[in-house]
Amino acid sequence: MIRSYQLKYLLSFSFFCLTLLVVNGQEVRLRTALERDSIWLGDQIKLLMVVEQEAGTRIEFPQLPDSIQKIEILKKSKIDTSKLEGTRIQLKQSLLVTCFDSGAHYIPPFYFKFKSGDRTDSIRSNDLTLFVKFPPVDLKRGPADIKKPFSAPVTFKEIAPWLLGIILIGAILFLIIYAISRRNKNRPLFQRPPKPKLPPHIIALQELDKLKTEQLWQHEKVKDYYTRLTDIIRVYIEDRFEIAAMEQTTFEILNGFKGLQTQIDVKSSTELKEILELADLVKFAKLAPLPNENDLMLSNAYLFVKETTVEVVTELPKTVETEVKEEESVDLKDKKEESQL
Repeated sequence: MIRSYQLKYLLSFSFFCLTLLVVNGQEVRLRTALERDSIWLGDQIKLLMVVEQEAGTRIEFPQLPDSIQKIEILKKSKIDTSKLEGTRIQLKQSLLVTCFDSGAHYIPPFYFKFKSGDRTDSIRSNDLTLFVKFPPVDLKRGPADIKKPFSAPVTFKEIAPWLLGIILIGAILFLIIYAISRRNKNRPLFQRPPKPKLPPHIIALQELDKLKTEQLWQHEKVKDYYTRLTDIIRVYIEDRFEIAAMEQTTFEILNGFKGLQTQIDVKSSTELKEILELADLVKFAKLAPLPNENDLMLSNAYLFVKETTVEVVTELPKTVETEVKEEESVDLKDKKEESQL
């Protein structure tokens, strides 16, 4: 009897799937169908409602409750519109349904209202039957335990917070160790990288320019003038020739240059000797040199630095290059004036 009932359902279902209800001269067509004729208890299945109509016709889908008898409606899709041939369009909506009661469940027809011009009418869908099957139970086996939950693979979204936490803790530990290390060395936690050191002759020429603009001996500060002058020369000798000139006497410095005859000529050595010896007389014997001697010692300092300069391959900042060119032009003028005198 059940087989005959199912056969009857299949015939009626096929008939309704293949037959379209026609209203008002092929104006509106409607069909409803299930994805399949039967489901297991609690399974989900889609119920399709398809309407074909002219573009100018307005149709209203039925407002369905949450359940149809014992069939529950879980979700309603939006009405999808697609274009057909000519001026006709297709409207489609699907209902996700389920049932928790075994047996054959009747789905009554749905009524759709439509309006074409001044005419208002309704159209009726075909009725359906859903068979709900109960899972087979082996009574001889007895009650079985519930299946354990399966182990899902670990995703990156799950481990991302742990990774970020480890990275954050590592960064904090690194900063703490770095801060302690800097503190033990009496250094600031953060500091700018040191500027590249200028060549010794550039530093010396800049200091000589400052000394020249200060005009110490013109303001009766002769001893300070020669102290500054010899300090500039001694620092230049330390950086240029790697001689501890700041800690040596004049005799020791001049004696040390005897082994550097390949790096310094006789003229430069004579200029250096004149500067250091006259400065010692001013500082220790309170000698009062003539004004032209003061200018001559400054000129000798410029000449000594330039004559013992080593060509540097590294590029200098533009500001330094400009200052050096200006210094050289000033020195050339001084030399011309001295030669004229």
